[in-house]
Amino acid sequence: MASGLYIDEKRDFHIVRWLIVLGILLTVAAASYYAYRWYTTGEKPPVVPVPSKAYAETVIDEKPLTKKQIDTYKVPSTHPRYISIPALNISKARVATVGLLKNNELDTPLHIDDTGWYTESAFPGQGFGVVLIDGHNGGVSRNGIFAELGNLKNNDKIIIERGDGKKISYSVVENKTMSLQEANKTGMNRVLQPFDPDKEGLGLITCAGDWVPRDRVYS
Repeated sequence: MASGLYIDEKRDFHIVRWLIVLGILLTVAAASYYAYRWYTTGEKPPVVPVPSKAYAETVIDEKPLTKKQIDTYKVPSTHPRYISIPALNISKARVATVGLLKNNELDTPLHIDDTGWYTESAFPGQGFGVVLIDGHNGGVSRNGIFAELGNLKNNDKIIIERGDGKKISYSVVENKTMSLQEANKTGMNRVLQPFDPDKEGLGLITCAGDWVPRDRVYS
């Protein structure tokens, strides 16, 4: 009968090692889940902060405007030149002209401190229709001109100065925040209708909510 040396191999169960591996896997899974939620809905992760440049439009100009750039700004006589909102400490914000993008979205001004007048809306002072103006909520480095728009209260004054120097004063009668989906369904039609059919109206629009990277819009 052959004889030999038998080695009994003993395998230790390293529970700590497996717990570490499990923890890593769970962390990766959670990170992937929250990354997907952030990318598709704009919902920010509960722990890891997202850099501001990741949830803002990065193509707008955020360099401060000089007094000369504001004072020498010119537009045609019947166009809105400046907008002032005393309750929000907005004084003589320039009003640029904007139209629609190829996908029929309303365009926005190129500078974070400018506002944009939709050229297919009413002219200020014409006596009917709605003057529609939009503005940025924020950028990478600082707030936009309309960052505090949601704080306006009924009867707050808004003054539009035209290119010819004429000033038209409006009073706030409604301030509403809605989802982008609701805005696209009914909101734009509502804001283009005067609150009082017998008077000229003014509609102001800005973004709010979370930045949705997939769609490159705010929610």
